[in-house]
Amino acid sequence: MSRTTWWWLPALLWWGCQVWKPTASTEYQPQALLVGPLTIGVWLPAGLDEFRFGPADQALLQDLGLNTLEWVQRAQRDSATAEELVMGFCNRAGLHLPVYYEPPGYTPYDKLRNWATRAEVDTAFAGQVRQRVGALRQHWTGSAGFWAYLVGHEDYDPRYYPALQAVLEVLRQEDNTRPAVAVGRLDHFRHPADFLAAFFPAAGPANIFQHEHYVFRTGVGAGGAPVQQVLDQLARSYDLVAQRLQGRNGRWQAIIQAHAEWRDGEAYYRQPTAGELRVQAGMALARGASGIVYFLYSSGVEEILDEAGQVRARWTYQGLVDAQGQPGPAYAAVRQLNQALRQAGQVLEALHFHGAYPSAQLRGQALVRRADADLEFGIFGDGREATHVLVVNRRPDQARRLQLELRPGLVRDALADTLMGAGLGPLELEMAAGAFRLLDLRQDLP
Repeated sequence: MSRTTWWWLPALLWWGCQVWKPTASTEYQPQALLVGPLTIGVWLPAGLDEFRFGPADQALLQDLGLNTLEWVQRAQRDSATAEELVMGFCNRAGLHLPVYYEPPGYTPYDKLRNWATRAEVDTAFAGQVRQRVGALRQHWTGSAGFWAYLVGHEDYDPRYYPALQAVLEVLRQEDNTRPAVAVGRLDHFRHPADFLAAFFPAAGPANIFQHEHYVFRTGVGAGGAPVQQVLDQLARSYDLVAQRLQGRNGRWQAIIQAHAEWRDGEAYYRQPTAGELRVQAGMALARGASGIVYFLYSSGVEEILDEAGQVRARWTYQGLVDAQGQPGPAYAAVRQLNQALRQAGQVLEALHFHGAYPSAQLRGQALVRRADADLEFGIFGDGREATHVLVVNRRPDQARRLQLELRPGLVRDALADTLMGAGLGPLELEMAAGAFRLLDLRQDLP
C-alpha cells in the first residue's frame, strides 16, 4: 500500500464499523411510528406438494395463539380455492390473511406481485392495476380476515421498483385502509435504499416489510461460541432493517426460522430449539419489530422448477407439524412463546422504538448503565423519553440469574405489572434460556 493511501484508511475503517455495528448509537432516533399491534403469524405455506387444511389443522392453528396466517398453495377443493378456504377460517377464528392470488376471472399472471415486477411502466399501467385491485376488493368484500395485500417476495432486482411504486400508489388510492406486505432479506437487495424508498411512500397506510434470515444451519451446535457467532449475523441483519426504517412510514416484521430443511436429500437447516426460537423473537422485538412470523407450519416436499417447468431441485421441510399433521417438537415451544408475545405486544404496541444495544455498547445509555455479557436491550418510549427496556438473554441454551445496573428509581415487570426494585443497587433478574423480559422504568408509576 502506498503512503498516499494511508490518509483514508482510518475513515474507511470507521465507515465499515458504522455499517456493520449493531444499532448502539447515541444518535439513534425514535421510530416515527408506534410499534403497533403485534402480528403473530405462520406460513402455511405456498410451495409444498399438498394442501391440507382440515378440521384438525384448523384446531391446531387456533391453539397456537396466532393472529395471522400467510402463504397458501395454489389449490382447488371442490368449488373453492385454497385461499378462499383459509380466508373463511380466518373470518370465523378472528385471524388475518394477506391476499396474494389474482382475482377470479383473471389469469395467474395477474397477481399484484406480477404487476409489481414489471420492468417497464407505460401509460396504461395504473388503469390496468386499478381494475385488478377493484376486483380483489369486490371478491373479498365482507371478509373480516382480509388484512393486507402481499405484493412482493424476494424481488431483489432494482428494475422492478418503478412498477412496485406504481402498484402501491394504486393501492393507496383504491384502498387506504390496508397495508402492502413484501418479503425478503434486506441485505440481499442490490439497492436496499431504492427498494425502501419505493415500498414505503410518505403517505397512506404504513406498509410492512417482512425480513427473513435463517441462521441455524446443519452443523451449528446448540450452544457456546458457534451459536453466538450466528446470532451476531442475525443481529447485524436485524440492525440493518431497524436503521433503514428510521423516519419511514412503515413497519417491519421478522420471519424467524422454526423449521428443518433438506435440499436434494442433503441436510441444510436444523430445527431450532425452544431457546433458539425465543432468542430469535426477542432479538427482533428488541429492534422494534411489529411482528413475529414462523417459517413454517407444514412439512413436506417442494419441487423447484426451472424456466421450462422441469424439476431442478427438491427441498424437504420439517415444520411445526409433521407430514401427517401431528404436532412436532417445535409446536409446543411456539405455542408457549406466543403466550409471551401476546403479553409483550399489549405493552409494546403503544410505544415507539428508541434503539437497540448489546451489553458491550451501553456507554451513554440513559436507562441501562451496565449489564452482564450476552444480553441485548431494546429501548422504547413515547417518542421523546425512553421509559421501557426489553432485555434479551442471548444464550439460548442457558437459563441465567443476571445483574443489571439501571437508572435509579422504580422498576416494574411490565408484563406481570409487579414492582421489582426501587433503590440504587443492581437489579437481579431471572431469565430462561433465550428468553426476554420487559421492564417499565417510568418514574411516575403509583
